[in-house]
Amino acid sequence: MAAYTQVDGALGSEASTREVALRDLLQVLRRRRSTIIASVLCCTALATAGALLYEPRFTSQAVLIIDPRTTAVTDIDAVISNLPREAAAIRTEIDMITATATAAKVVDRLGLVHDPEFNGAIERPSAIDRAVAGINDILGYDLSPLRQQITGYLNSAGIGVKEPTTPEKERAAVIAEVRRGLSATSDAQSYTIVVSFKAKESEKAARIANAFVDEYLLDQLNTKQEVTQQANKWLEDRITELRAQVEASDKAVQDYRAQQGLVLGGAGGESFLSQQLAELNRALVVAQTERGRAEARAQNARIVARSPTEGNAAEVLGSPLIQRLGEEESGIARRLAEYRTRYGDQHPAVQAYVTQLTNLRQKIREEATKIMAVINNEVEIARARERELEAALKKLTAETAGELGANVRLAQLQREADANRRVYEGLLQRLVETREQGDLQQRDARVVSKAEPPLEPSTPGKKLFVGGGLAVGLLIGMFLAFLRDHLNKTFRNTQHVEETIGVPAIGLVPSLPQHKNAKPEDYVLDRPRSEYSEAVRAIGVSLYARGALNTGSVVMVTSAVPGEGKTTVCLTLARMLAASGRRVLLLECDLRCPRIGKVLGDNAPGDLSDLIVGKAEWQDVVQVDGRTGLHYVVGRPHCDHPQELLGSEKLASIIKFASLEYDCVILDTPPMAVVADAGVLTRSATECLFVVRWEQTPRAVVQRAIDRLTELGRDVTSVVLSRVDLKRLARTDASEEAYGMNEARRYYTR
Repeated sequence: MAAYTQVDGALGSEASTREVALRDLLQVLRRRRSTIIASVLCCTALATAGALLYEPRFTSQAVLIIDPRTTAVTDIDAVISNLPREAAAIRTEIDMITATATAAKVVDRLGLVHDPEFNGAIERPSAIDRAVAGINDILGYDLSPLRQQITGYLNSAGIGVKEPTTPEKERAAVIAEVRRGLSATSDAQSYTIVVSFKAKESEKAARIANAFVDEYLLDQLNTKQEVTQQANKWLEDRITELRAQVEASDKAVQDYRAQQGLVLGGAGGESFLSQQLAELNRALVVAQTERGRAEARAQNARIVARSPTEGNAAEVLGSPLIQRLGEEESGIARRLAEYRTRYGDQHPAVQAYVTQLTNLRQKIREEATKIMAVINNEVEIARARERELEAALKKLTAETAGELGANVRLAQLQREADANRRVYEGLLQRLVETREQGDLQQRDARVVSKAEPPLEPSTPGKKLFVGGGLAVGLLIGMFLAFLRDHLNKTFRNTQHVEETIGVPAIGLVPSLPQHKNAKPEDYVLDRPRSEYSEAVRAIGVSLYARGALNTGSVVMVTSAVPGEGKTTVCLTLARMLAASGRRVLLLECDLRCPRIGKVLGDNAPGDLSDLIVGKAEWQDVVQVDGRTGLHYVVGRPHCDHPQELLGSEKLASIIKFASLEYDCVILDTPPMAVVADAGVLTRSATECLFVVRWEQTPRAVVQRAIDRLTELGRDVTSVVLSRVDLKRLARTDASEEAYGMNEARRYYTR
């Protein structure tokens, strides 16, 4: 629960702070509303005058689109690629549209150098001329002679005389003026570009906007064509050079081949020696294969010859007879095995089969021996063939060794010739492609809508001008209001006094109406139920509640600077207290600029100075106000050293004596920030009432005077704001004392 309470308290404090800040802002606007109203009126009047004097302008717009779609008629790569679909590319195209070069082409194309709207060197009616013409129409009186006479005087004085110019400067000035009326914008979310132009005539605005679009599109196409033509020219020149290089490299190959005797042997481009060497290598491989095969047959034949039963003699020797004998051997061996199993080894049939098998195998060996002789002969023939081929290959290899070095150089020349030919053929193909592109060039942008003459002017919109002036005036007025309020270092209310200097403010003394010529000291008596009287009475009540009006009290009334209403507060407060039945003594301690005698009358033979120095007695200086019974002692400006008199022990004893005789003693002292007279009186006073003029005296001056009093040992016990405009306070202030002030006036008499 405590946590919730703490949070609620913090939120409430924050809300209260926001409410106070908002209220203060609103009160500043209320206090300075005259500044705001004056600023609004001035700016609105200037804007209205500007709208009436400014010539109307028409704005026409043409819309372009950077087309993201591309037309692919062929697969040929373009010399210059299409625009990328990026914001930077569109920004670049906008810069191209608004470039000086594009504006120069439009100026030359439309002859805008001769247009007075853009060429200031051409004579045209000025604003003064138009005003004179308007006056002529209204009054029916021709003011042209007067206008010419004034112009002549100004020209003779060197005012309004135009400097001579050149056609180049005129053209440059026209281009700059045209560019000022041009604008090109694009939305970052689309590919569209809006080209706008502002001119005095609607048809002219549309014509110039369309001219910029046409020049931009034409420049795109011309740029691509120029780049393509430059590429074709370069390709043609390069192809001519490469053609000569290809011919030279081919001739170098042929010359070297002829020089080295490297005659080609066939369609493959090889020499005869190379072909023979390759054929011998192939023949040697075949001979080596045949020799290996013959040796293998001889080895198998020897095995068969040693033991016909091992291996397959028929397959090894390849003889039909051996094959037939082998088949017979197989049959006899099978029958022999059967008979041995059935009859045993001693049976005559078994012995007969053994004899047949032995004879048959002897025949096979004899036949194999004959075949072996043939196979061995074949092996020797294969070996001899191999030796012959190896010898021929060795001889041919020796002959081709000299040709190898020449072939390396020939291969290098051939590679160079082939490389030149490939580059030549590639560039020749590219030249054909670029020539075909001449009629296929496309713009990267197209026109969505052409500019049309607008029906109504875009500027000046009179309502916009007036509204803008009103808004600007309001902003300037608010700025000036807050600036004035910030620079205002005075006091606005009693709460402000207490927060700034930390001294209680006990009342507001209103200012009296100037048209009534009322005197405050009489007004409190003549109008006891007036606002002024009640304010002075409230000060008295506050002093009484604080104990400042008890018997023996001495109230010192001072201010920071003259003109604060200090003496007026003394007089009105003293007369009101005296009228209420109290015995009050008013001592005028301002011996430099005394005023009480002029207000209440001065008929005494002596003054305060005479009393201090002993020239007069008490009964000679004390005077009585006939209307209230107030006792007062005036001061007269005949003393050269008033500070010494005011700081004397004599005056201190006089004040002490008076405090015993009267209910209250009021000291009217000089301002603290001007002279040091009031400082010496601080030791005799029991209370210090400080008078500050409302919204007039700077806070720093008041603070310095109060600090000075504090240094002298007397704290300021209370502050009174004088000459307060209560109507204005109630209207512009948000303090508690200002709340309901207008409604409270029904309790006061006028």
